[in-house]
Amino acid sequence: MKSNSRIASKIVPLAIGFVVVVACIVWAVLATNKGTVIPFSAIEKTIQAQNGELVTLKEMSDGTLYIDTPDGKFVSYFRPNSPLVEELVGKYNISYKYSNGSQAGNWIIGGIVLLLLATAIVIQRKGGIGVAKMKHSTSKALPLPSITLDDIGGLPDEMKEEIHQTLEIIKDPDRSAKIGIKAPKGILLYGPPGTGKTLLAQAIAREIGASFYSASGSAFTELFVGVGASRVRGLFENARKQTPAVIFIDEVDALAGKRKQHGGEEAEKTLTELLVQLDGGHSNDGILFIAATNRKDMLDDAFLRPGRIDFTFQVPLPDTKGRKEIISIHTKGKRLSEDVFASLNTLAESTSGFSGAQISSLFESASRRAVREGRDEVDMGDLDYAIDRTILGSTSRALNDLDTKRRVAIHEAGHALIQELTKPGSVRKATIIPRGQALGYVAPIQKELHLTTTSELLDQVSMILAGGVAERLYLGEHSIGVSGDVQQAKHILEQMVDTGMLQDGFTLTFQKQERETKMQELFEKALEKTELMINANRSEFDHLVEALLKEETLDGSEVQEIVNGGTLSEEELAYI
Repeated sequence: MKSNSRIASKIVPLAIGFVVVVACIVWAVLATNKGTVIPFSAIEKTIQAQNGELVTLKEMSDGTLYIDTPDGKFVSYFRPNSPLVEELVGKYNISYKYSNGSQAGNWIIGGIVLLLLATAIVIQRKGGIGVAKMKHSTSKALPLPSITLDDIGGLPDEMKEEIHQTLEIIKDPDRSAKIGIKAPKGILLYGPPGTGKTLLAQAIAREIGASFYSASGSAFTELFVGVGASRVRGLFENARKQTPAVIFIDEVDALAGKRKQHGGEEAEKTLTELLVQLDGGHSNDGILFIAATNRKDMLDDAFLRPGRIDFTFQVPLPDTKGRKEIISIHTKGKRLSEDVFASLNTLAESTSGFSGAQISSLFESASRRAVREGRDEVDMGDLDYAIDRTILGSTSRALNDLDTKRRVAIHEAGHALIQELTKPGSVRKATIIPRGQALGYVAPIQKELHLTTTSELLDQVSMILAGGVAERLYLGEHSIGVSGDVQQAKHILEQMVDTGMLQDGFTLTFQKQERETKMQELFEKALEKTELMINANRSEFDHLVEALLKEETLDGSEVQEIVNGGTLSEEELAYI
């Protein structure tokens, strides 16, 4: 099969090239044999010189005249459908033809020739030179990365310990062999995007001083027979020549995905070659294979078995402690204001769910904003802006309509009031400045690894519904802006009913009608609770609305002060 494909990749371009050359020659001959160009005034003299012999005259729709005489061929140009041509036909021995053809046919032929030529080039590159270049690119050692394990933050302590133990086995194989421990052949890193899997692979290569080979799983996927498998072989063959070596394949699910029942696809043949290279009789001493993926569930079982993948590490999103480590890494070398240094712990809590890559991007966005505004150091306003931009997107438009602005302020004040009353100190920010798809928003400080109870879920539903409830209490009706809130509340209520988290006990419902009844009861309880809390705190609510309309943005401490019964003074409002 391989020999046939190689022969085809050589013969087909030659055949296409031959056709192109012949077409060009024929085209050139036809172009040069059209005849001598003469003016229209000389046509009659040319015909008279034939002394009555038959002359062929062909008129084109664009006015071109082709004259074929015993003395030769001539070409002339005149306005189309001229009566002078009819006079010549009637006066002399002329065989007249008219054609409405155009030059489109020549352009079509030319296009086909160019298309054939391009096809020949593509086939030649794919089957020969192109494959060699791509094969070489995937099997070329990269410069040794400068990153170390100390430069990677956010990893769980247990994972760090296991990685260090694994590296000790690789660094001192003789000592490990005395107690019967073999060096691992393969490591799988899996987890969400941006958690540092690639950096971890580079750090491992640095720690053991190995040559570093890196490729993406898609680099081995080809439609042409044998190309992917050839790249895999070339990669491992080159690595065996430069041991110790680390072979890192990112997004390995593109290469080692689960095989179909009947098989036969080229991608499966490439996977088979990878399995053979990992554990098929080849000597891989001094080679460590590291694979990374976001989708471990998609990987083939044969790829995951011990002997090919000996260690599997989950690289999760960092917890609060991990985010503190990552933040401390990214603050090195940056000029930060004193309030930023004093608020790094709060920043770690406010970025729940952020990956290491997002935190890195956070500081880059904050630094760009500081430079854009002509400042030499990053302050908390820059980081707050960067967090909002990461979560919700960039600011979109200003609220110029006063009625809309007041409605948004009432809506967001409702969210902020209930959030602060049910979970004191959990509001990071409340604003009526549009960002992304939201006209305003209240940003909470999320808890991590927290087992939520029934009462807490009801409080959350109350907070979500508070915006629409506040609109109805103060404006008589709610707006379309509550649609997203309603969907969130409905999702939580469905989860509560499905898991039996009801106030009257641990009860499961299996009938659709009964399930909907339970959801409606929970919804009404949350709605009633929200109305009571807003009515009982009308003074605080009014102060929140007033502060939002005046300053547009309040941070968590200011929301907390207002809800606790305080009122921001004119001086305090001036410094918000």
